[in-house]
Amino acid sequence: MTAPDRDTPLREALAALGEARALAEASARAAGRASAALSTTLQTAREGALNTPTDPAAPAPEAPACAHTAAHRPGRPARIAADPELAAFIRARVNRLTFHAIAATFPPSRRVSASAIHRYWQKHWRSPPAPHR
Repeated sequence: MTAPDRDTPLREALAALGEARALAEASARAAGRASAALSTTLQTAREGALNTPTDPAAPAPEAPACAHTAAHRPGRPARIAADPELAAFIRARVNRLTFHAIAATFPPSRRVSASAIHRYWQKHWRSPPAPHR
């Protein structure tokens, strides 16, 4: 039996270091390619190419997304907002009568509270409309 070669561990370490160096160089090349691709994408975005639709034949949206969301609010709409006759009735009297007096003039089937009239008034005018002369 012969004695193990004293240089064998050194050769194995050098081989492992060579493999590690090759892997590090490959990783550096891949990082360079990724960096170049990112730079190209950022430059394209700055020039506005990403702001155009992907399909030129696709129609442009007709309304912004916020309008779509506002049109689909949860819950029931206010009774005054849903009834144009009721809204016209209130608008005709809001600068002459109190909210309670307006509410008392409705027939029972269409009656709304003074607080509902007040909310409607706040939402649409914030101050009573000028009287008609």
